[in-house]
Amino acid sequence: MSTPRPPLSRPVDFFEFWSTTIDELDRTPPAVEFQAAGARVGLELERLSFASLGGARIHGYLLHWVDGKPRPLVVHGHGYGGRSTTKWRWARAGLNVVGVDVRGWGRSRAALPSPSRSGYVLTGIESPERHVLRGAVCDYLRAARVGRELLGAAVARTVLQGWSFAGGLALMAEALAGTGDLLAVAVPSFGWAEGRRLLASSGSAGEINRYLERRPEHAAEDLMVVLRYFDPVNFAGLVRCATLVGVGLVDEVVLAPCGCRLFGHLMRPARTHGSAHQLDLAARLSPPAQPPLVRRVQVAVPVPRRGADGGRCNDRRTRSAPTAAADIGG
Repeated sequence: MSTPRPPLSRPVDFFEFWSTTIDELDRTPPAVEFQAAGARVGLELERLSFASLGGARIHGYLLHWVDGKPRPLVVHGHGYGGRSTTKWRWARAGLNVVGVDVRGWGRSRAALPSPSRSGYVLTGIESPERHVLRGAVCDYLRAARVGRELLGAAVARTVLQGWSFAGGLALMAEALAGTGDLLAVAVPSFGWAEGRRLLASSGSAGEINRYLERRPEHAAEDLMVVLRYFDPVNFAGLVRCATLVGVGLVDEVVLAPCGCRLFGHLMRPARTHGSAHQLDLAARLSPPAQPPLVRRVQVAVPVPRRGADGGRCNDRRTRSAPTAAADIGG
């Protein structure tokens, strides 16, 4: 499969916007709280909460080995409309794990008190400063930082993992802060915003299309102007760590052309020249000695399930290859 590299659609103030956003997050005290929530042989589970962008109270969990030996830390989120679930199997494989529910979902639902009735992705669509994904990216990033801080020397290296919704957030967080040693994402959402709106019919793209059906023609461009600040394709060239990408060849939500365009930019990291704001943001990343190791995994395996009559039928959901990679990421 070819990996086209479409032109970037970064707004002119893209770097200034994200530099200001990260500065605002850094000025927000994390105010971490945690409490014991369970234990198994050698492992302890703690419920976490912390303050993120705008003071939003975000919830998640920390699952770690009690012996304090250095082990990889895997940070993960959840799908669009979902919540994080405790990854005991990952921990038993020798990993420490942080899971996070970003604002508006799961245990962090109250952190987004007024979601749009048209759909989550349309919350705050009036401007990038108010858009929900600005906070969601910061929620994921802060979860990674909190986990590393709490575990300290017990973190051997850091893996940012996610599929679909969380995959997009993980990629953007890594591009902005250079936190991870490995980025493992499957069918990361929100990539190639313009094309996805035309090609996809469900998920967040479906919400966007239904929203635009009720509005004048020029509304589409106004909406795209905001979404370009949160398009992973515009972040991909800033990723410096080794990266594993799962592309779903049979996926009606995050289509293969979107994933391939993202992959094309991951293979060619951006150079750190440009405006003062671009240089300020690029300074947060470690300059690469060589292009990052990127591996694409193409997944086109229909998942068999039982139909209502007991017979076999094909559920055309995409299986997440990077999830398995994170399972053995240690």
